[in-house]
Amino acid sequence: MEIQEILSYLKIIRKWWWVIILLFVATVGTMLTSAFIAETEYRATVTVQVSAPPPQEVPLYSQFGRQALRDEIEQTRSSFSEFLLEGDVAYRTLETLPDMQIKGGELRDRMTIDNPSSSQLMHVRVRALEPQTAALLANEVVTMGLQRYGMLQAQSTANTIQFIEREMEVAREELKAAEASLTQFQIDNKIGTLETAIDTQYGFVNNMTSQRDLARINGDITTVQIIGEIIVEREVELQNLIGLSAEYDELIDNVDRARSTYNFLLDAKAEAQIKENQILEMGSIQIITPARPPNRPLATLNKL
Repeated sequence: MEIQEILSYLKIIRKWWWVIILLFVATVGTMLTSAFIAETEYRATVTVQVSAPPPQEVPLYSQFGRQALRDEIEQTRSSFSEFLLEGDVAYRTLETLPDMQIKGGELRDRMTIDNPSSSQLMHVRVRALEPQTAALLANEVVTMGLQRYGMLQAQSTANTIQFIEREMEVAREELKAAEASLTQFQIDNKIGTLETAIDTQYGFVNNMTSQRDLARINGDITTVQIIGEIIVEREVELQNLIGLSAEYDELIDNVDRARSTYNFLLDAKAEAQIKENQILEMGSIQIITPARPPNRPLATLNKL
């Protein structure tokens, strides 16, 4: 810059020095006035740790790399922060504190969240006119946020459970129908299990055959004839039982298939309920330091 230009700037400053001083005094005066008239505020902080991704997104025993895990943690921190600031958490919190003289929108404006880089921690801060109120609101906001966030994350699993329950009802009715058909078949044919009935008939026929042979040896013709008639009757019954095998096997298969389907759905429901409980517990997001009433008010310049 040439000396001539510098001299030109100095002339301008010398001519308008009073304007510059007036602007400076006005700015400082405004700041001081704001400091004097501003209400004293306190800020309480809840420290939260995100230690794992949401369980519904990452299987319990999956292979999960460190970088992917860090990405999931960061995504969870970001999602939870947005949920606290943009959702209805502030309004829900005040529903549990009916004596609190503050509106949901105002509470949300008094909330700030700090997510330190390369960290699993979150700092949820709330400002209020009294230290006890600031601590109470901060703790209640985070507690309500964890509850609502868990419910939101578990909603898809809850929908799955409802679907499984509907399918279980259908499977239960199919199992009852299959069992009823099998029972009626057993009643009509006077059998318990077909295999047992066939084995019993085989055993009886073999036993009668042995007795007939013994009677023949003894020359007891009458006994031979009577036993022979019994054997013929029982062989007819045996053939009838063998003829029922195809229908009986189909009925047994229907019962087994219906029971297998129902048990599968029962196991799926139990697994889904465990999964839902995991999500609702929000084990991946934990409060490690609850808010305590601050000892000192918030500095005025920090509020401006």
